[in-house]
Amino acid sequence: MTLKFAVPFICLSLLTATSGISQESRLLTKPGLFPEIHGVLEKPTTPGTHPAVIILYGAGGWGPVYATIAKDLADSGFVALALDYYAYKDDNPELAGEEANWSRWQSSVRSAVTFLMEESSVKGSVGLLGYSLGSFLAVSVASSIPEVKGVVEYFGGGSEDKDELESQVKNFPPLLILHGEEDKSVPVSRAYDLRDAVKAQGGEVEIKIYPGAPHGFNGPWLPNYSKEYDIDSFQRTVNFFRRKL
Repeated sequence: MTLKFAVPFICLSLLTATSGISQESRLLTKPGLFPEIHGVLEKPTTPGTHPAVIILYGAGGWGPVYATIAKDLADSGFVALALDYYAYKDDNPELAGEEANWSRWQSSVRSAVTFLMEESSVKGSVGLLGYSLGSFLAVSVASSIPEVKGVVEYFGGGSEDKDELESQVKNFPPLLILHGEEDKSVPVSRAYDLRDAVKAQGGEVEIKIYPGAPHGFNGPWLPNYSKEYDIDSFQRTVNFFRRKL
């Protein structure tokens, strides 16, 4: 499998900030589920079953902020798993470099869905919420997991290769794209390319481009943070998942 994502490995995408949450990534699964699931799991306090959301971080990896996002989503009515997909390692000698990374990360997402489907509090549908690199990961794997009923991607995209992008978005679940107009790390053209590819396949896609916004526009620790865009994008995320999951 040729992987032409050209994802910038930067530390802007909701990666390393702290917000008073001390939770760190930890092992969540019992022996027997492979790959193991690491991260933070938050559940609503209300009784009954709820849709689930898997949070996929950006290239900088795990940060306590993802526990905060999971808690905010749980407070909004979702079983939320902030997945530490970098934690999964294997010793497959047939895979190396970028291909090995993407194979491991995709396996981690699939395993996370299996993990959530076994949770008694999950009603049977899952959404993927990706940031930057995590968005590229979500797009690469969503159509291959029947339980995934919605994807929200922040400042990411799909493959730069037209044929591969077309393959990624066949039978794609409903998609919400949130991107900054002035993103210099993942140009806004990638958002439009993804939108057009999904629409060409007859898929359902919503898009919001934030005027003047850079990469990682919803990170309060960043110099170009916009509280307005942060609040708006999170509310769009919650509303979208409530409608689709």
